[in-house]
Amino acid sequence: MANKLGGCRMNPNAVLLIEDHPLVSMMLADMLTEHAPDLSVLKVPTIQASEHHIHENPRLVIFDLNLPDCEGVNSAQRVRDLFPFSQLLAFTGTTHDDILLELAEMEIPCVRKSADYHELLDAVMKGLMATGVSCQEGMSADKMKSKNEFQSNIIAPGSKKPLTWRQVEIMRRIAVGMTAKEAARDMNLSPETVRAHMREVLVRLGAQNRAHAVSIFTKAERQSRLLEEAQSH
Repeated sequence: MANKLGGCRMNPNAVLLIEDHPLVSMMLADMLTEHAPDLSVLKVPTIQASEHHIHENPRLVIFDLNLPDCEGVNSAQRVRDLFPFSQLLAFTGTTHDDILLELAEMEIPCVRKSADYHELLDAVMKGLMATGVSCQEGMSADKMKSKNEFQSNIIAPGSKKPLTWRQVEIMRRIAVGMTAKEAARDMNLSPETVRAHMREVLVRLGAQNRAHAVSIFTKAERQSRLLEEAQSH
């Protein structure tokens, strides 16, 4: 892959993210650098902006299908035209089977934004390994089922720090009425671990107590889902 571009400037450790939502972009960047610390993660919000990185020959390009300057399969075709030697991964909120089928025919892997954490992690890891990137020893999806500390796209108004995916899973259980002990048992964690996460959740959400945290979390998660639905149109 690296030799096909002749004398152009190359960054063999680059991964390009084409995603216009900053929290989604940040979450993906965190995931990439956690598993492959030597990577240089480039983030742009549009396909037009990605043109500035053509000559860096990124190993992997992760892109949203629905961007401000292009939508659907047209986005996939433009990305392929711009980065013909890069491994591609479409990351999208679309639920249209015809679009997903066209991506499959183009042999472009796709992961939906509605996928759970482990599906997303597996897709990203496969994309990296397909380019020959050596991922950090022992940092497989199975191990991350116990760690699972990457930031989500759920953030309270005025906060600078999103909840981690584990904190989200805990809050979802608390929101439906589980106690800390019940949530711990359901997630195969110790009650002390859940309580420690809850203390951090209160800080990140700016909540005064558990009930206040549930109220803020429920609204923030609803806003996150609405945002993903909007991005899929």
